[in-house]
Amino acid sequence: MNEDLKKGDIVLAPLSYSDLVNNKLRPSLVLYHDMDVMQLTVAYISSKVPARPRPYDILIPYGTPMSTKAGLVYPSVVKVYWTAMVKRILVNRKLGEADEDLREKVNRFLPKALAI
Repeated sequence: MNEDLKKGDIVLAPLSYSDLVNNKLRPSLVLYHDMDVMQLTVAYISSKVPARPRPYDILIPYGTPMSTKAGLVYPSVVKVYWTAMVKRILVNRKLGEADEDLREKVNRFLPKALAI
């Protein structure tokens, strides 16, 4: 993938399960692109939308301008507290990008979700 990636892009990348053995191509939101080592920090996006979302889940309803711009084809949820590092070369493709509403929510929720 030769496309330049930036914060806010939605990409399809291999993300591991919690067992760290298996992985699956999943949509994810680019939180940071480290150009020095060509590595991305991403937040998982899941199509398994919980009936009772957690406080820092960001819902992306299907058919909304938010989902269209993101390139998502299912109702989804951004799990800002589930982050991963991915080598840029492993990104399969760019799906879309976060709209202003999604960016604002991520910028508001991420510091609170990761506060220690």
